[in-house]
Amino acid sequence: MSSSDTQRAQIMFHLYTKLFNVVGEARNTSPSSAQKLDKWFNMEIPDCELFTKDNRDVYKAVPPRRMEIQVLLTVPELGHNEVLVHLPPNSSRVRIQPVPRFVLLETFILDVIPGPPTDVPLATIYKHCYLLFRSLFTLLRVLPAWKLHKRLRRRVASLGITLRVRSGNDSDVLSLTSESCP
Repeated sequence: MSSSDTQRAQIMFHLYTKLFNVVGEARNTSPSSAQKLDKWFNMEIPDCELFTKDNRDVYKAVPPRRMEIQVLLTVPELGHNEVLVHLPPNSSRVRIQPVPRFVLLETFILDVIPGPPTDVPLATIYKHCYLLFRSLFTLLRVLPAWKLHKRLRRRVASLGITLRVRSGNDSDVLSLTSESCP
């Protein structure tokens, strides 16, 4: 591998890790003890503990595979007289059985599609990436899940927001998209 290919692979790897860290910083409600800061792309963001070393190593491959980050509302164990319901627009409550561990709030997908080689310098690609992450940082604070994140961070609640990289096993996740509503 040439020096340019090594740098390109390094930029790609940090593109994936920065995406997870930016989304994690804006959505994760569990307290973080991360002391390490991710300083790539001219943005200091705490390193998200939810993106483990094993998960990271998958994205060191060239070309890296598709990453799908799921932002999930954690559902606590329900008490004896508690039920989980869904209230669709213009409808009555629908009881959700069985109770899932998570409810899908948002999904962020990064998929790099290989194309023909270009003569764009790596420095230019790097600069475009930090513009992308600044825009994403702002967007994450405008979307509705930001309001929920702030509300859940202020109070100690059994509900919380967490992240994970989708692995294919979604049996414990409830998605309330129009195709999957009960």
